[in-house]
Amino acid sequence: MKNNRHLVFWEMALLVASVLVFRGLWLLLDTIEWLSRPAGLWASLAVAMIAATVALAVVNRASSK
Repeated sequence: MKNNRHLVFWEMALLVASVLVFRGLWLLLDTIEWLSRPAGLWASLAVAMIAATVALAVVNRASSK
């Protein structure tokens, strides 16, 4: 039982840390003028979609083995 509590604690720490990283990255990207323009928003959306598609494909390939 102790191992499960230890694991849950570190999973919660990872969750909180990821929220802080997301917030920091969001605020950092807000300071870049080009990303506030429509072309920058579309470019960042395209890059994010490509990265998400590749990541999902790799995860699905790894989980099917």
